[in-house]
Amino acid sequence: MKNTRFKFMFLLLLCSILIIPSFVGTRQANAASTVTMKVNAESLNMRSGPSTNYKVVKVLKKGNKVTKISTKGTWTKVKSSSTTGWVSSKYVAKVSTTATSSTTKKAIATVSNLNIRSGAGTSYKSLGKLSKGTSGTVLAEKNGWVQIKTSKYTGWVSKSYVSITAKQSTSTGSSNGSTVKPAATSTANVGKYFTVKVDSLNVRKSSSASSTKLAVIQKNSSYKILAQSSNNWVKITYATGKTGWVSASTSYGKITKTKPTSTSNGNSNTGTVVPSADIGKYFTITADSLNVRKSASATATKLSAVKYGSSFKILDKSSNNWIKITYTTGKTGWVSGSYGKITKSKPTKPVSNDGTNSSGGSLSGKVIVVDAGHGGTDPGSVANGVLEKDLNLQAALALRSKLQAAGATVKMTRTTDIFPTLYDRVAFSNMMKPDAFISLHHDSATASARGFTVLYTKGKDSTLASYVKQGMSSSLPNMVNRGHKYQNLYVLRENPQIGVLVELGFITNLQEVQTLKTATFRNSAANGITNGLINYFNK
Repeated sequence: MKNTRFKFMFLLLLCSILIIPSFVGTRQANAASTVTMKVNAESLNMRSGPSTNYKVVKVLKKGNKVTKISTKGTWTKVKSSSTTGWVSSKYVAKVSTTATSSTTKKAIATVSNLNIRSGAGTSYKSLGKLSKGTSGTVLAEKNGWVQIKTSKYTGWVSKSYVSITAKQSTSTGSSNGSTVKPAATSTANVGKYFTVKVDSLNVRKSSSASSTKLAVIQKNSSYKILAQSSNNWVKITYATGKTGWVSASTSYGKITKTKPTSTSNGNSNTGTVVPSADIGKYFTITADSLNVRKSASATATKLSAVKYGSSFKILDKSSNNWIKITYTTGKTGWVSGSYGKITKSKPTKPVSNDGTNSSGGSLSGKVIVVDAGHGGTDPGSVANGVLEKDLNLQAALALRSKLQAAGATVKMTRTTDIFPTLYDRVAFSNMMKPDAFISLHHDSATASARGFTVLYTKGKDSTLASYVKQGMSSSLPNMVNRGHKYQNLYVLRENPQIGVLVELGFITNLQEVQTLKTATFRNSAANGITNGLINYFNK
């Protein structure tokens, strides 16, 4: 009996020994597979399910780290502290590994038959001879001698007969999203010229796409190369006394031995003056105020400012769409052609854009900021061949017309395909001090999701949201009304003015997006929002 019990205990112990390492190994494997992600939006809603239909369980800030659990379609399930939920995959990114650099020195023989010795001096025996061009890794330096390791020898050579270069090697490690600044090791293109071949290119503080943006240079502008980094960035003087780095990728520009004669002065950051059919026509300002600058560049010296509705004869036009005008008697300067309209003859009344105000009307005396979401480099949602940014702008322009017809003064955060940041939009609203802020967007989720939603963030916004929802419901009786709902949105949260964000419909719904693309829908939606504002202000 005792013998049997002993055998049983022995077998039990043996099984434990075999099972425990397997279990530990499994736990270690699972731990090793953990993926850390970082939020790249100003604010990001974590929802209880993989769709905007689900409630918000937590709001994440830009830079917050989360642990990835799984994915479903365009949504990612994550864990933040003790909260688990779903976020849109496009607003999180895997925390990448970054390179930590160390410098390895190489010694290259500059003469033939170079003795490599057992010690740092001619009194030490020669281990062999190196041919010209032979290289070795530098191990140490002493009294004018260099200890090197080649494929055949480890020994000392006279420093007078070698050329020493520094080569960076990298090793990876976990990072917080920061980028290591590459060393400027190459001199191959110093003194040559870099000419921009894209419409605009960012100038940054260091040779990295994640470093601080200093300025923007324009197409066809040319700059002398002051230094070059190992990751193909070049240092230039982008304005008088100011230097910065730009990517020298062949996708963005071209390096030449001499300065191209057809480009602008490298220090002026201006576009080339080109023959244009618009010279002699008239340019009318459609922005509230537009800076006049010394040359065709946003970084050039500001000379003056011109106001909305003023018209000027076009004297010259640059390749980067800047226009030369006489802004006051005897004085000329340049303005951006993106903020105005060109006509053959001088308009007898201001060209309508943002800021006109018809007399009378139910919204007379009211100032409304209309914000077309996304734009420029930020397309918003993309589905069924449609970019959200385009529909947002078209809807915003339609809303402007309806609001102006009702007597309101309308201020637009954008009237073209540019990208104001969330901060820019709020700052613009603060400057305009409107009676209401309306941000227009289009939603995305599953292929079956449909309908419009009116969102609010601050408590005082909820009443306006209710009125706008009612107005849209009346104007769009055949569309699903998803109601007015709370959502923590930066453009509303940081904005002291009352405001709402309207999701006009789902571009991910193939049937609904066909309607969203029509002028009939945009006008009906604009009527609904306008009627909602009228009822709100006259309640």
